Amino acid sequence: MYKDELIESDFLNVEYDFIEYYVGMAKMVVYWHVKALGFKVMAYYGPEKGQQEKCSYYLVKNNIKIVITAASQPSSHDIVSFVDLHGNGIKRIGIAIKNIDDFYVDILGKGAIPVKFPATVTDSDGKVVTASIKIFDDNEIMFVDTSEYNGIFLPGYKPVEEDWDFNEEDSCLTGIDHIASAMRINEMSMWERYFNTIFQSKTVKCFDHRQNGEEEKIGMLLKVLQTEGKQMNNVLVEPDQHKSTQVQLFLDKNYGSGIQHVAFTSSNIFNTVEVLRKNGVRFSSYPDSYYTELKEKYPALDVAKFKKYGILCDIIGDSLLLQVFTTPIGDRPTFFYEIIQRVNNYEGFGIDNIKALFEAVEREKKLNLN
Repeated sequence: MYKDELIESDFLNVEYDFIEYYVGMAKMVVYWHVKALGFKVMAYYGPEKGQQEKCSYYLVKNNIKIVITAASQPSSHDIVSFVDLHGNGIKRIGIAIKNIDDFYVDILGKGAIPVKFPATVTDSDGKVVTASIKIFDDNEIMFVDTSEYNGIFLPGYKPVEEDWDFNEEDSCLTGIDHIASAMRINEMSMWERYFNTIFQSKTVKCFDHRQNGEEEKIGMLLKVLQTEGKQMNNVLVEPDQHKSTQVQLFLDKNYGSGIQHVAFTSSNIFNTVEVLRKNGVRFSSYPDSYYTELKEKYPALDVAKFKKYGILCDIIGDSLLLQVFTTPIGDRPTFFYEIIQRVNNYEGFGIDNIKALFEAVEREKKLNLN
């Protein structure tokens, strides 16, 4: 296989490997993910393991991998400044890929902004090659090649599973479906080109509901970027200058553009909601009129069950998308989780739910005013 063909093949097989948070107190955030969401702490890397700058915990739930990192001393300025500016939030997205050296040269030629050039890190379990590029204000995409590594995660991380064994009820979370990011007005087209050029993804959905006349609009622009193999789905959202929106609230409280939410897939979303509610997780609620209209539109649907669990439902043919959103998981009204279940190979992103929810909320407002 020629080099160009090799690079092309690797591009088409990129996929999410992990997400990394920067937080003020790692142990607290780790504890919440373990107790509330059912993650297991698999490994740790910090001062006790020879890393003086930070404390990092590696968590796993089925195919979901999370790293939660906090500064271990004031001189860890990159972590401290990120948390001070943005609050607890996702710093980087890890993407698994081979042949990073060739890949990195290729994407730099396509306009990628370098943060860290390819470097090799080793320990007794082998070697890992990493590199990273810039996205948004203060975020990164980190490329990781672990094909010659036999350790639990990355060099330096040591197993600590026995220290965090809670044997909690299964939350049924299985993987990462998509990652959504919010950006300023007129910023989306730049990042859309950036992602699509680098990852050879395509814009597969566009939802433009900005004010352009008398008709009441949601006030946002949304686009879905999807890679060829559908392993990576990046959702970009931008607010409307004429309307106060959740997107603008995120930008204000996050102090800039960044990653707004991560969508986890569930093998049984009703069980997930039930378990997470028991564990103290709060979910966004929706007006009764949403479920009234859902019942009118789909009489055969068990809408009472959806309403009981606060789950949204979008239908295409005989395929369903079931969705629920947590409230922000930190003190600022910024980052939250979405949980979804795709039934019968549903391939959309619930665009109709956005419009239906907006219309239901507007009807509720008018009823309350009368």
